[in-house]
Amino acid sequence: MRQETRDLGRRNERFTIVGIGALAGTLAALVATAQPAAARPTDGPIVFESDRGGQSDIWVMEADGSSPRNLTNDKIDDIFPAWSPDGKKIAWTRGGRGPGGEIWVMNANGTGKRQVTRNGFSDYNADWSPDGSEIAFRSLRDGNRDIYVMSVDGTDERRLTDDPASDFAPDWSPDGSRIAFTSNRSGDYAIYLMDADGSDVQQLTPDGFHAALPGWSGTGEKIVFADAFCDICGESDLFTMNSDGSDITQITDSAENELGKSWSRDDSRVVVDFSELTPSGTHLSKGDIAIIEIESGATINLTNTPGVSEEHPDWSPVGRPGGAGMARD
Repeated sequence: MRQETRDLGRRNERFTIVGIGALAGTLAALVATAQPAAARPTDGPIVFESDRGGQSDIWVMEADGSSPRNLTNDKIDDIFPAWSPDGKKIAWTRGGRGPGGEIWVMNANGTGKRQVTRNGFSDYNADWSPDGSEIAFRSLRDGNRDIYVMSVDGTDERRLTDDPASDFAPDWSPDGSRIAFTSNRSGDYAIYLMDADGSDVQQLTPDGFHAALPGWSGTGEKIVFADAFCDICGESDLFTMNSDGSDITQITDSAENELGKSWSRDDSRVVVDFSELTPSGTHLSKGDIAIIEIESGATINLTNTPGVSEEHPDWSPVGRPGGAGMARD
């Protein structure tokens, strides 16, 4: 890797970061020539959002893209799935992105669905605490996009952020002490860090980077995120940084959008949704779910479903001992 100066445009600002330089071909070329993913025997399943059935539902598949199953299969949009730390539950938003979106929880096989929030103010971005006792999420219930936390049964709701800006996409650190999140409180979207009680807020990424959607590595040493998170920014690429905001490293450099925050168990890969820009350069075409290698940026398409929108993948934190198949209970 070499030092590279990346022109962030828009405001004529430049920052020196650690980058991978030009990758060999674009992401599209990598996907076109890649063979099916060589999932590791103990990789856990991937849950994701897909509209392949006509509306957005929650699906789950093996880490190589095989055995996809619809877990919700209803006439209401289901979005933003998130695994519990033990891999036995999935939290998601039922009701889409509008005011009717509420957080629900179900078993990993789609049974036992139960509603957790009941306020009609667009609750999503659910993220489980490492001990599985609480869920952090983003809500509009107080008239602004802020981050809240609650017990898994929906009780003991507490507001963590209270800022006129938009705060969303919380991600709990592996030790449970801190939460990374996205905010535009400085004017541009950036990655922030706060203690789990909402105190000691710190900005990690510089202004002008338009950074969003943080995801902690399993060790807690790294955070992955996407840049160019704005309506006029063009494509988003993936970056990693140390948990204190240092050593920003570019992972992908392509004409496509890559958005994802969920790491493999060995911290060598992330699962993302990726899509091409439309000719206007401001809106996205339908997307797929892919795995990206952190070291090389190599990408393997897992779903390859033209004309279908597939987003917000989350890799189960629990693997498959001995290479066992997808759990059914």
